[in-house]
Amino acid sequence: MNFIKEKRELAIVTCLGILLLIGGIWDNQISQGIMNQGSLFGTFFQNYGLIFPGIILFMSTQIFIYYAKKSNLPNFGKGSIYFIAIIAGLYQIWQMIKIMLFYTVTSLNNRQNNQPIGAANNDGGGAMSFPNWFFPALVILSLFTFAVGCMLCNRWLKGKNQQELNGLVLIGLGAIVTVYAANTIVDVMKTLWGRFRPYELQSNWAEYTSWWSINGANGHKSFPSGHSEQAWLALYLPLFVDPLKKKKRQIMVILASVFGCFVAFSRVRIGAHFLSDVTVGSVIAIFVIYVVSRLLNQRLDGEVLSE
Repeated sequence: MNFIKEKRELAIVTCLGILLLIGGIWDNQISQGIMNQGSLFGTFFQNYGLIFPGIILFMSTQIFIYYAKKSNLPNFGKGSIYFIAIIAGLYQIWQMIKIMLFYTVTSLNNRQNNQPIGAANNDGGGAMSFPNWFFPALVILSLFTFAVGCMLCNRWLKGKNQQELNGLVLIGLGAIVTVYAANTIVDVMKTLWGRFRPYELQSNWAEYTSWWSINGANGHKSFPSGHSEQAWLALYLPLFVDPLKKKKRQIMVILASVFGCFVAFSRVRIGAHFLSDVTVGSVIAIFVIYVVSRLLNQRLDGEVLSE
């Protein structure tokens, strides 16, 4: 059985390697052939494809709060955990809503100015005016989402015994490591590689460079894809499910993988990234989750690696 599972992992690595090879040879041609900044598909996932890191970290903060509530810690210890977890959870929701609203406003501005709806400066190089409703909407949506999230997580955690909570605390700590490790790797590589995005090359493809060319910090951040990396972080969610519920975990793995593939393709479609960009962004998230899950002695499908 373990041999079969190792073959699956080898098959995944092989597929990702093939995609990277294809990108190294035909990145330029693929992007020129399918890029469309007016794509509604690409715009939707650009605007709303970054939700899972915030959800994962928020769920972790709720685990810590519930664990403290059920523990025998002194009041000061419980209060400290409550304070930090509530602030951190609210911050994650705030950032998640803020990003979605930012991209939504960008799309509305593009339509108003007769530009492709998906055109956006992902590297923050241009100033943009925000409508008067932006901040009130951010506050209201953040508080509402936070409240609903707290209620849902409370229902989820309510029936957990102490042993299950102990395991979930480790999963929550692993989630923090996973999200920040993957994001840091991508951010460092983006700055170091300095690769032009496809939409930046539409008028001059002479600036195109292959994914293995390290250009240094120049303000261009196409490689690797942050959207793809953060979308594939959804693959961590199965670890929050009881390992005995293997079928539920497997379904979540499939759904997370489909979502990751949709977001990755959407980034190529909208001209924000090359095929190799989204492949490496996906690889980073998958690899970090693989390492952390092994440290937690778990597989995403629920199998325990060793007793």
